[in-house]
Amino acid sequence: MWFRQSPPVQKFLTNSTAAPMTSLADQRSAPNLAPLLPADQVDFFDPNSPDAENLGPCSETITRWLSELGRLHRAAAGSAEFFADAARFAVEVVGLDSAYVLSRCDDLWLIAGSHSRLADSQPRFDDQILTTLQKQCVTWYQPATDRHLSDESNGSDPPQAVVVAPVLNQQGELVAAIYGARDTRGKNRRRGVRPLEARLVQLLADSVSVGIARLEQETEAARTRVLLEQAFSPTVAEHLQQHPDALVGQLRDVTLLFADLQGYTTLAESLPPADCYDLLGNVMELLTQVVVGKGGVVVDYYGDGLLALWNAPLEQTDHATLACAAAVEMLDSLPAVSDKWQNRLGEPLRLGVGIHTGPALVGNAGTRSRIKYGPRGNTVNVANRVQAASKQLEVPLVLTAATRAKLSSEFFTLRLCTAKLPGLEQKLDLFTAYPASDTTRVKSHLERYAQALALFESGDLTAAESVLEELIQAGSGTPASFLAHHAAETQKAGLGRRAIDQFIASREPVIEVLGN
Repeated sequence: MWFRQSPPVQKFLTNSTAAPMTSLADQRSAPNLAPLLPADQVDFFDPNSPDAENLGPCSETITRWLSELGRLHRAAAGSAEFFADAARFAVEVVGLDSAYVLSRCDDLWLIAGSHSRLADSQPRFDDQILTTLQKQCVTWYQPATDRHLSDESNGSDPPQAVVVAPVLNQQGELVAAIYGARDTRGKNRRRGVRPLEARLVQLLADSVSVGIARLEQETEAARTRVLLEQAFSPTVAEHLQQHPDALVGQLRDVTLLFADLQGYTTLAESLPPADCYDLLGNVMELLTQVVVGKGGVVVDYYGDGLLALWNAPLEQTDHATLACAAAVEMLDSLPAVSDKWQNRLGEPLRLGVGIHTGPALVGNAGTRSRIKYGPRGNTVNVANRVQAASKQLEVPLVLTAATRAKLSSEFFTLRLCTAKLPGLEQKLDLFTAYPASDTTRVKSHLERYAQALALFESGDLTAAESVLEELIQAGSGTPASFLAHHAAETQKAGLGRRAIDQFIASREPVIEVLGN
C-alpha cells in the first residue's frame, strides 16, 4: 500500500500547555500542521504501476522497517530500554534527527525515553504542538510546505520539522506521545516530514501503546498471582489465574474441616505471650502444611484453629477422603510438636477435628485487593458444631454421615451416637474414622463399643454401662467415657416405667451435645 496525503489542514493555536521542557526558541506562531489521514482514506498503491519504483521505498527498506518494528514488539515493555528503543526506531529507521517518548502526567509531559543523532543536543519541544495533540488525538506532522521551515532563525536553534503521534491506553485515553524532530539545516537536508514517515511514527506509537497495555496486563496478572498465592497453593493459584470465574460465587458440594487446639485457653494462662504466639504458630504451620499437602484450601484461621475446604475451586471427586486423610495426618503429626513443648506445657497438646460434607456457596468473600476465598451456608455451621462436639465426645475426629457416605475403602468408621448439636434443628449421626490399616488393632474395641451403643439405644442402660466400663478400663480410644456418663445421668434422672417404655420404643435416643 502507498499513501498519498491530502493538502495540509492548518490548525492555529494560541494557548500553550505548561510542561517541564524547553519550547522552540524561534517559534513565534503556530506551525502549519497536517493531520495524518486514516488508512481507509488513502489511495491504494498499485505495485504494478509504472511509477511504483519512484513512489515507494525499496523492498530492503521496508524489510528493515518491519524487522526493527518486530524487535520492538518483542521487547519487554517494563524494561528500561523499551522507550529508548522506541525513540531509537524513530531516529534510525524513520530518519529523524531526534525523538522522544513523552509520558503524560496530568498536564505535565515527562521524557520516558530519548534518542538523537545530534551531538550535545538539548531537548526542544513545541508546547503548541502538544496542545494540538491533546485536543485531537491523531498524528500531526509538518510537511515541507510549512513556511516556518524556511524562516530564518533569530536564535541559536535552527528550525525543526516536527511529527507527534498519540499513545493511547486501552480506554482510548492519551497517556504518552512520540515526539520526533528533523533539523532542516543540519546534515539531514530533507525538508519537512513526509506522510509515509508520519505513518511510521504513528505505527511506532501504536506499538508503544501495545507495549504499555501488555505491561499493565502483566502487572495486574503478577499482582493477582501474589494475592492468590497468599491464599492458595501454587497449583490452585495457577488454576484461578487461568479461570478467574471460579472466584465468583457458585454452589458446590464441598467437604469442610474445622480443627481446634483444645485447652488452649488454659495453656495460654500458663505461658508468657511470646511463647503462646510461638506455640500457636507451630501448630498452625503443621495444620496448614497438611491441608495443602492433601489438596485442600485453608479458608481462614480463627484464634486457635482453622477452617479448610475441599472440592473448590478445583474439582476433587475424592474430597471427603482427602479431608479425612488430612485429619488423620494432623492427629498423627501433632505429638511431634507436643514433645517440643512438653517441658513448658506439662501435658500433651490435644486437637479436635470435625468434618462435614454438603452444599455451600463458595467464592471470593473478600475484595479484589484482599482475596478471602471460602464457603457460606449451613454446611459451614454444621461442620463447626461437629468439631465442637469432639471435645465432649472425647474423640479427636468426628464426622457426619454425609462425609462417611463418600469415604473410600481407605477408612472404616464407627458410629458414635445420634446427637442433637447446639443451634441445629436436625439430629445427626456422628462417626469417627480410622485408617484401614488399623482394623486389626482396634477392631475388638470398636465392636464392643457398637454393642454398648446398641444396648444404650435399646434402653438396657445397666448392660450398656457394664460394657462401657470394660472399654474405659482397657483405654479403648472410643467415646466410652462419654456414653457411660450419659447412661449414668439417665439412670439418675429416675425415669418412671412409662418414660422407660417410651425410651425403649424410640430405639434411637438422641443425645444432646452441649456447646463449649
